[in-house]
Amino acid sequence: MKYILKNNLILLSALIVLTFVLIFFTNRYILTNDFYEKSSQPLSGDPALGNLVYQSLQKWIYLGAAIYLIVKISSITLVLYAGLYLFECSLSFSRVFKVVLLSEFIFLVPAAIKIAWFYFGSAASYLLAWQSFYVLSALSLFGPVGPDWFYALQTLNAFEIAYWFLLAYGLFKVSGLNYDKSLKVVLLSYVPALLIWVTIITFCSLLMFPATG
Repeated sequence: MKYILKNNLILLSALIVLTFVLIFFTNRYILTNDFYEKSSQPLSGDPALGNLVYQSLQKWIYLGAAIYLIVKISSITLVLYAGLYLFECSLSFSRVFKVVLLSEFIFLVPAAIKIAWFYFGSAASYLLAWQSFYVLSALSLFGPVGPDWFYALQTLNAFEIAYWFLLAYGLFKVSGLNYDKSLKVVLLSYVPALLIWVTIITFCSLLMFPATG
């Protein structure tokens, strides 16, 4: 048990560090103060004040990202843990946590691709383009849509679907269930929870900003 906890801590630290690296490159080379000004959305009317606001925000972005990852992974672990219980499969929370943690690394790939895409000038350098871009997502299949639908359409992407299969494979390796049952656990627990979450976020966005829907 101590080995699993130590291993989980190392993996979580690695994931957070890699996430911080991607955030650093994004802030350093993409989402700069000049980027916001070129997008006609300056952080402040005063350029000097804008730089101060920008620097202040940077301090909280890293902390927010770390907290988000921990809460997200813990929540998904809890959902899968409940799903395994319904399938009468006994598995420790820490082992399920490790499966989720390892699977989570796949989302670093589209994030890195997005940074490279904008850094090398393959996309228009304005804020709306950055917000609406997600490689291999459903958003790329639709025409112009309101910003309120970005999250829902971005969530449906090739990497998210691959994530389901990675979760299933991880459960298959540690639970004793065959792969089909492991995939069923994911499809009957995580996927409905994801759909509910996306629906809530989209509904709240439309409720708060109806003009952009």
